[in-house]
Amino acid sequence: MNEQLSDSKLLEVTARALDRIQFRGTYLSAEPVYRMLIRRFPNDVSYRNNLTISFLMANRADLAGSVLKETLKIWPNDRVALAHYGFVLKTQYNKLEEAVTLFRKALENDTGPACEPRFYYHLGDALLLLGRFEEAHEVHKRGAKHGHFLSPVQRSLYNVERLQSRPWWRVDETPYAKLARALEKSWKEILKEGEAARALYEKEKEGLKEKGEWSQLDLFVRGQEIPGRCKRAPVTCSIVKAEPAAANCRRGQIKFSSMEPGTHVRPHVGPTNCRLRMHLGLSNTKDTYIRVDQETRQWQTGKVLLFDDSFEHEVWHNGTGTRLVLIVDVWHPHLTPAERRQLPAI
Repeated sequence: MNEQLSDSKLLEVTARALDRIQFRGTYLSAEPVYRMLIRRFPNDVSYRNNLTISFLMANRADLAGSVLKETLKIWPNDRVALAHYGFVLKTQYNKLEEAVTLFRKALENDTGPACEPRFYYHLGDALLLLGRFEEAHEVHKRGAKHGHFLSPVQRSLYNVERLQSRPWWRVDETPYAKLARALEKSWKEILKEGEAARALYEKEKEGLKEKGEWSQLDLFVRGQEIPGRCKRAPVTCSIVKAEPAAANCRRGQIKFSSMEPGTHVRPHVGPTNCRLRMHLGLSNTKDTYIRVDQETRQWQTGKVLLFDDSFEHEVWHNGTGTRLVLIVDVWHPHLTPAERRQLPAI
């Protein structure tokens, strides 16, 4: 019947169908709908761009890339297509120079439909990866000027803007002093649990490691325990479960972080300003450093550090032996109980 429907009726029906597909998260189901719209309205680039986004939401960058190539043959200056193709080239194929060129064209004069926080973020990040730090900082300043970032150094994308922002926090100025003291008191037992579960550690997957070896073991992700993990770390879990702002933090994780000597984690930012990140030093902390914004500190065995990882930060392991740290994310203390319940997970 689709060919018999009027344009207006077809748009009405497909809008409802696409709304349901998005709600259910079955993004690949949108392809035949968008293909139909592309056939009916071949001169409207938006349907091709929305098909691209559906493929990306379904983690099919290969399919998105194919559509983007077709789109850019017809509309070589379409900024939305340019920005998404830059994203695909950067994140999937590590073609950083090409991605930078596309992002710059898409964001030219800081105007147009592609001027979204995520594209400023990925342009700046591509420049950081290329070692072009001054150019990256200029992009970060542009992004902050236009309200895409909280500041040039606080570039998280999922934020509650009214929250107090500072890179480093004193634990005794937060509600989490009891949690920190409990972790510090039991650090030797936590260390044993972290070391005993070595076989379960997985290599870091976000591409943040510039060199070296870095692996992690998740205990809680998005406020949910990974099944079976607390049986491997009962002391650790009993302490964090006593603090709901940690165990129920849907925008954070609780995990062991293991790093080998010679490792450098490049400058990066976390996804949200709605959490603070607690680090408990467990082993081989000598000559290991973390910079958050402009201040660099060193882990100490059995001691907690607390910082806001939505600020730019990087890590060096210049010592010897495997450095082990327990990471515990907690809700930002200034979030209301209602906000903690309602904020979507990340």
